[in-house]
Amino acid sequence: MKTKTLKAAAAMGLTALLVGSAAAQESASKPVGYETLTIQDGFNYLGLRLHEAPVASGTITAIDADSIEDSAADFSALNGSYILEINNGSGIIQEVVAFNSATEIPTVDLTGAVAVDDTYTLRPVATLESVFGADGGDLDAGNAGTGGADQVWIPDGAGGFDKYYYDNTNLTTFVAAWTNADGSNAVVDPASVSLVYTDGLVIVGAGGANTFVVTGSVKLTETNFALSNGFNYISSVSPAGSTLASMFGTDNESQLDAGNAGTGGADQVWVPVNGGFDKYYYDNTNLTTFVPEWTNADNGAAVDPATVSLDDASGLIIVNPGAAQSNSAGVPSFYGTL
Repeated sequence: MKTKTLKAAAAMGLTALLVGSAAAQESASKPVGYETLTIQDGFNYLGLRLHEAPVASGTITAIDADSIEDSAADFSALNGSYILEINNGSGIIQEVVAFNSATEIPTVDLTGAVAVDDTYTLRPVATLESVFGADGGDLDAGNAGTGGADQVWIPDGAGGFDKYYYDNTNLTTFVAAWTNADGSNAVVDPASVSLVYTDGLVIVGAGGANTFVVTGSVKLTETNFALSNGFNYISSVSPAGSTLASMFGTDNESQLDAGNAGTGGADQVWVPVNGGFDKYYYDNTNLTTFVPEWTNADNGAAVDPATVSLDDASGLIIVNPGAAQSNSAGVPSFYGTL
């Protein structure tokens, strides 16, 4: 069966996105399909909204301060980095780079957040190689430097970015290679650079419009994401049917910091549009209606969040003026029927 585009899938409940591969049939997260993302010259704010197929799932049988255990599991054959997803409504995820044992997964302290008999899923982490290809795919390459190259910027969690591009003549090895764009000309193993799906990507296009295709499965449950002070580049996670309301809640159930009769202290959600951003925040006292409302950050107008589609915004910016926090991102309600 030929895979449909996700744009069409929004109208068809994503049910047409099934493909006939063995990986798709074994996926614990359906449907699966592809999404084509466009890179224009300049800054592009994008995110991965299709994900690697799960390789393991099970039930938590024990919890320690630094791990969870599934006594029925056998992780001994798993190599590489994985995303652990806790399926108890919390949306908790974390990256796992090594297992403690065949039955034990290392974690941050989850003792207050998970319980015995909660379920979990493990899926491989996407990488520069899996998304863009070992040879840079359709990205514009450099030639002995970054000139003319599309650069992939990955948030580093400290307010900056790790920056990479594909160079047809790397100045260290004098052969084609993925390269660090920090000026060191260091060769990079693209399979070792993780692209965690909660993080947005900034792709700086330099050679005219390009596209690249992301394939994988749709995550059907909520996701937690961490916000640091300042600018946060995140993925909108859901590939079709998502709105400001479905992602952050009609009444700000995600608990973004709200304003009070203005943007002061409020987390702002910036949605990329041609030439700029549409900017929104939740106001506990909107100055037009004098009740709590999602609000346009530019003019103060009340906004119906269900009408703000995120289908064309795979990546978002959240501007957090306050302290670091953890927030949840929901999925469209119809995902629960898939």
